[in-house]
Amino acid sequence: MADPFYIWTMMYGKKSACSYYRIETPMLSIQDKKLAEIYFEDFNEHRNQKEATLAMLYSDVAHFYSVGGQKFLHTFKTLRNVKPGIRDGRPIYPPSLIYDTDDNTDFVHPFNTTFAHLGVRDYPEGKILRPGDSLSFTDRFGKEHVAWEDGVTKYHDFVFNVENNIREMKMRHEMIRMAHGATCTSQPLADYIKNVIGQKNTYVYPNSIRLQDYDMIQAVRKDDRIRILWQGSQSHYVDWWPLHEAIRTISQKYKDKVTFVIWGELFDWIYEIIPPNMIESHYWSPYDAYKLKRGLLNCDINLCPLVDNPFNACKSAIKWYEGSIWENPEATLAARSPVYSEMIDGENGLLYSTPEEFVEKLSALIENADLRKKVANGAKEYVLNNRLEKHTTEGLFDFYLDTRARQKREMGDPVLAPATLDDMKKLITTLR
Repeated sequence: MADPFYIWTMMYGKKSACSYYRIETPMLSIQDKKLAEIYFEDFNEHRNQKEATLAMLYSDVAHFYSVGGQKFLHTFKTLRNVKPGIRDGRPIYPPSLIYDTDDNTDFVHPFNTTFAHLGVRDYPEGKILRPGDSLSFTDRFGKEHVAWEDGVTKYHDFVFNVENNIREMKMRHEMIRMAHGATCTSQPLADYIKNVIGQKNTYVYPNSIRLQDYDMIQAVRKDDRIRILWQGSQSHYVDWWPLHEAIRTISQKYKDKVTFVIWGELFDWIYEIIPPNMIESHYWSPYDAYKLKRGLLNCDINLCPLVDNPFNACKSAIKWYEGSIWENPEATLAARSPVYSEMIDGENGLLYSTPEEFVEKLSALIENADLRKKVANGAKEYVLNNRLEKHTTEGLFDFYLDTRARQKREMGDPVLAPATLDDMKKLITTLR
């Protein structure tokens, strides 16, 4: 009988789409399939630190989602220096380190609030910032504003510091290279990790749908308007603003036929292009309520705009997947981007390249119910057959197995002398 396979992973901070798709979904799926036993280290529960450290030390895989900083770099270095040994007559090896990420944080956009602690490049050129630099933008009225100024701008009492952010980026790169393997959401991001950061053992695990977590409840409609979903935080300003005239055209053309369901940031210019009676706005929900509310919005068309920049190019297509799983799936109109390379225009979604094409394609979806149904059902078929966790997790687990086997081969046979109790106590103290 094969030895059980153990995976240690860490939950930290408040629940979010990131922690759900990159930690909970794959780990619960692996657990459900009985492929491995999972130890969830939850920083919110303040478990016994000694117990948590031992669980990590004796795991086959230690999974770290998007960690950074000196503390985690120290953990990686310490675990990398642990030698194989023997315990109770059986060989033991330190865990294989897996670094998982879902964004190219080297290119985070200045309109994203995480720029405060991640921002290292200007925009749109993408050049590395230098100490003392500042970033400005010109608003829609032609007025210039300073968005970030080194050593001056604060976000939640965190002072933007170019030198610190570059140092953090270098530590993050070092951890990714030091890991035995990396996982990410998309091929463009995998290519960046392999060719720029230097971690060749990288696997694409797409954000995947855990269907049992979605409640298929049909909300009662109050009218027969076509409902168009527009969702996103303030960081998506750069994606929406280039389409503002196109959206104005749609709102004028179909003023008695559509409702824009805006979930998230309600930009001040929205009411200038869409009449109030065509807008239904919703604040962001706590993530525990997200999946329920996502279905209750009961939309017909799902908009997924993205401008072409290095940060966006590495995103996942999860907004398309989420819109496609319902009893009445949504027809998605998305930017023609590497993110939506799985989408076949006219079969399981519609793609646009320009504002003019956006108007053309969105008009077609509004006017043609058969087209909406065709692409929506095509998307549902694709997602249910390819992007449910039951289809994607075994490939991820095979990557863990291969990485673990490679690590053991490279480390060689354990030393004959078993670790003493004092040795283990010293190691646990070092990792705290």
